[in-house]
Amino acid sequence: MLTKQRLRAVQNDSNVCADIEGFDFNAYDAHDIEELRRFWLQYGVLRFKKTGITDAQQVEFSRHFGEFVIHPKQKQEGGHPTHPEILVISNAMKDGKPSGAMGNSEATWHTDTWFYERPPAGAILRGVTVPASGGDTYFLSTYSAFETLPDALRKGTDGRQIFFQNVYDKTGKLRLGKSEPGSQDFREWTGVVHPLVRIHGETGRKALYLGGTTEGAWIVGLPLDESAALLADLWDHTTGKQEVFVQKWDEGDIMMWDNRCTMHRRDGFDPSLIRIMHRTTTAGERPV
Repeated sequence: MLTKQRLRAVQNDSNVCADIEGFDFNAYDAHDIEELRRFWLQYGVLRFKKTGITDAQQVEFSRHFGEFVIHPKQKQEGGHPTHPEILVISNAMKDGKPSGAMGNSEATWHTDTWFYERPPAGAILRGVTVPASGGDTYFLSTYSAFETLPDALRKGTDGRQIFFQNVYDKTGKLRLGKSEPGSQDFREWTGVVHPLVRIHGETGRKALYLGGTTEGAWIVGLPLDESAALLADLWDHTTGKQEVFVQKWDEGDIMMWDNRCTMHRRDGFDPSLIRIMHRTTTAGERPV
């Protein structure tokens, strides 16, 4: 009788990611899922190498980590033909139209759908077709970003809230269901207000929460110039000085990240190369 391999997490050369060994996507139980959740909360990002699983297996696996969230792009070009839970991220074309979201351009540092009242808790991204080079994904810890703030910057975040407009996306396009605003002052547009430092709903740890861009973001109560200066310093500290993990993709790799305490970005890549990724997203709590 074969003995089941012990599930374990092996930390990478970063403060934010661990490789998972001993997990069988064809035969796992509630204890395995409990262990994975413990590792996920501990590290923030988990990597599963060359899994070879199907879309149906990804959906079933993801179901154990919360209710599904439908990304706005899933209602547009990123919808999956048979699994509505999956966001297709692809630069491939079909019948002259994009077969997925995002294309081949760079994706700058962000947390997913930061402009929601309840941003997702986590995401599970699987490499289906990956180019030989380009399209690397980077991760950093926003726990670490907060914990390493210089005293002056930390004092500047105390008790502060941050407003994010939700009318335009990062490319300047109107978001689905939104209309052109009547004011030039983005603070008067529709949006959400979140704490600048959020407390993780499961670990209780504090993490810096910057969303996805300084444009259309305002630290509530500050004059715009002071807000912009503070946000610039916080972004520089977070994305310019933090330890970063770089994922260079193989087909079948899965990256699973906690959206409440990490940020990520993606390199652009040669448009003549095809990159197809399938992502599932799980619901989170309102930041406090």
